[in-house]
Amino acid sequence: MSVSIKLTGRKELFDKLNKDVTKLVNQAQRAAAFQAVTHLAYATPVDQGRARGSWFLSSYQGVFKDASQNGAIVGPALLGPVSTNTVETLYITNGTPYIADLNAGSSLQAPPRFVEKTISNYFETKGNFVQVVRN
Repeated sequence: MSVSIKLTGRKELFDKLNKDVTKLVNQAQRAAAFQAVTHLAYATPVDQGRARGSWFLSSYQGVFKDASQNGAIVGPALLGPVSTNTVETLYITNGTPYIADLNAGSSLQAPPRFVEKTISNYFETKGNFVQVVRN
C-alpha cells in the first residue's frame, strides 16, 4: 500500500513570503537610515547650519541636497514605495562642498570621521563606504 500526497500552492506561498520578508527588510533599513540621517545632522559641526541641513536620504545614487539653495534637491527626491522585489540600496548624501573637510576634522566641534562613526552605529560596515563626489 502506498500513500501519495500532492501539495499545491507552495510556489505561490514561498513567493509571497519572500516578498513579505523583503518588504520588512527594506522597512527596517529605511527606519535605521532615517535615524542615521538625524544623528548625522546633530553630529555635523555648525557655523551657519548649511552642512547640517544638507543631509539627504535617497534610493538614487548621486542625489544631493544643499541647504544654501533653499533646500533644493538635485535629482529625484522621493524614496517611493517600499520595494518587495529586491533589497534596496540607500544613499545618504550631503551636497555642501566642504562636508569632506568637516569629516576630515577641520572643525573642533566634531571629531574626524564623524560620518563613518555615526553610520557605523546603525549599519554593519566594511571598507571605505564614504565617497567624495566632485561635480
